[in-house]
Amino acid sequence: MATLKLKYGVISADDHVQEAPDVWTNRMSKAKFGDNIPHIINLPDGSQTWALGGNAQGFGGLARVAGVKAKVRTWDEVPRSTYVASERLKILDEEEVDASVLFPNIIGITNQNFQKEGSEEFRLACIRAYNDWLIEEWQDYSPRLIAQCVTPMWDVKLCVAEIHRAVKRGHKALAWHGAPHVLGLKHFNDPYWYPVFEACCELDVPLCLHSTAVPALPAWESLQPGARSALQVSMTFVSHMEIVSNILYSGVFEQFPKLKAISVESGVGWLPYLLEELDHEFEERKVAKSTTLTKRPSEIFRNNMWSTFWHERHGIRSRDEIGVDKIMYSTDYPHGTTTWPKSIWCRTRSLQDVTSVDDRRKILMENAIGLYKLDVDKSEIKQPLYEPGPIKVTPQPEGAKPASSASF
Repeated sequence: MATLKLKYGVISADDHVQEAPDVWTNRMSKAKFGDNIPHIINLPDGSQTWALGGNAQGFGGLARVAGVKAKVRTWDEVPRSTYVASERLKILDEEEVDASVLFPNIIGITNQNFQKEGSEEFRLACIRAYNDWLIEEWQDYSPRLIAQCVTPMWDVKLCVAEIHRAVKRGHKALAWHGAPHVLGLKHFNDPYWYPVFEACCELDVPLCLHSTAVPALPAWESLQPGARSALQVSMTFVSHMEIVSNILYSGVFEQFPKLKAISVESGVGWLPYLLEELDHEFEERKVAKSTTLTKRPSEIFRNNMWSTFWHERHGIRSRDEIGVDKIMYSTDYPHGTTTWPKSIWCRTRSLQDVTSVDDRRKILMENAIGLYKLDVDKSEIKQPLYEPGPIKVTPQPEGAKPASSASF
C-alpha cells in the first residue's frame, strides 16, 4: 500500500461503500453460477433491486445511501460517490477527510448476507469477489480508501483461510459479526472461533464490530413515523451495548491478549457508565474468585478495544474515563446517520471542549493510524483544530442533507 500523504489530519474510521453493479458479474463464473450471481434486476413497478442466488429479497433493497439521497428506485438514481472510488475522493476533500475505512453496505454491514444463500462454493465465490473488488477498485486506486474484508463465517477453516488471503492482498481489518448466534452460528464466546482470533492476533488486524448485529427492540406502537425512525436508530446503539458487555466478560481477550476489537458506529458517550457498571458487578460478585477471569472489564476495554463517534459532545468530554487512545472519528458516509455535508462543523463542535492538541490529534487521526498500521506522511497537514488555543465553533451551517426515514 502506498504512503498516505495527509493534508487535513483527519481519518474517518467508519464509512460505507455501496457495492457496484459489476462487483460479482465481472468476477464470478457465468458458466458455473449462471443467474445466481448477484446482479440488479427490474421489478414490475419499474424499480430495481438486487437478486442474490435468484432471490430478489437477498440483499433487501437496491442501495443504502439514505444520507446522500433519501430514496432510490433505479440504479441511475444512486449517487456515484457511493460506489465509484474517484467520486468518493471528491467527497473526502469536500469534508476535509484524508482517508476512509470502508465497511460493506448491502451485503451486510455486519457481514451477514452471504452466510446461508446458495452452495458453499457459491457463497465463498461471492465473498472473495467482494474482497477483491474492494482492493482492486478502491484501495489500489488510492491509499486514502482503506479496505477490510468479509469472511465465510459458516466454516471456521475457510474463514481463517480467507482472512490470510485477504490480508495478504492488502485488507487492513476484518468486518466481523458481534453476535454470530443470531445467524444460527456458534456464539461469539465459543472456542470454535479461537482460530479466527488467533489469526487476527498473528496478522495484527482488528475485529470491526459494527452496530446492528443484535436486533433492536421493535418500535413502540402508535409512534408517528418520524419518531419511530428516530427511536429505532437510537435503539441499535443500545442493543450494541449487549455485544460489548458480553465480549468484556467472555474471557476471549484474556485468552487472546493481543486481540483488538472496535465498537463501530455506536458512539462513545455510554462507555463510562457501562464500564463503571460492569466493574461494579465484577467486584461485588467476586468474579475473579469464582471464574478464570482476572481483569476488570474496564481494564480489558482499555487494553483491547476502541470505539467510534461522529457527532456527539458528551462522550468526548468523558474521554479520560474512556481512554483518549481508544476513540476514533468517523462520518458514516453515505448512511442516514452521516454528518455529511456538515462533517467539518460537527467534528469541530464535538471537540470544542478538548483543550489538548495532542488529544485532538489522537482522536482525529493518530489512533486510526496506529490501529490500521497506516504508512503516512504528516508533513503537509494544515488543520485548524491542531492549533493551540480554544476551538471556535460557528453557527451550524445550512445543510443540503435530505430528510430521510431510513435508519442507515
